[in-house]
Amino acid sequence: MILNDGIDYTASWTQICNRALGRIGATAITDLSDGGKNAEYCGRFLPQAVEYVLGQYNFNFARRRARLAPNAEKPAFGWREQFNYPADCIRLVKVYGGHDAAPCEGRAVPYQAENGKILADTDELQIVYIARPDDPNRLPEAIRDAVSTHLAYLLSTALTSNEQLIALIAAESRQALELAKKVDGEMNYDPAAAGEDFHIEARR
Repeated sequence: MILNDGIDYTASWTQICNRALGRIGATAITDLSDGGKNAEYCGRFLPQAVEYVLGQYNFNFARRRARLAPNAEKPAFGWREQFNYPADCIRLVKVYGGHDAAPCEGRAVPYQAENGKILADTDELQIVYIARPDDPNRLPEAIRDAVSTHLAYLLSTALTSNEQLIALIAAESRQALELAKKVDGEMNYDPAAAGEDFHIEARR
């Protein structure tokens, strides 16, 4: 999407990949399925880069909420119920039990993450989790930069043998991630809102 100021503000996974490829001096791709070696490596490493970045912090923009019903199959022992993760879950942030419309820290429950399941002694879970993004246009710019920089690091280990460049991009990846955390941490939020008190806890 090119606006009247002449700048293309639309992000895409291909653009993020090409930003990473450009950083290591590699040839750009037309899309992730163009059949070339660079597209193959981008397709292999892009999901890793996304999950690595989003797995490092409780990013406000990536939080989602869900109510989970227990599976028909019970744990063999130790816990009363087991629950499936949402399909887009990268990691859990908070787990509440019960049916409260406004869960609070007092409703946080013990749980065990095991073999792709959440085990708990409650008949319903309300969870807050970090979700895997499906639209790069919804990613904040600082996150796109962190993803592309970490992707550049992963690609550099596969496509180059320049140890100095690899080390430089690894350092840039760490810096981009710290900036993304800082920018996200400055987002507005309401600590009095239902289920939000863990936000304060996360920033201590």
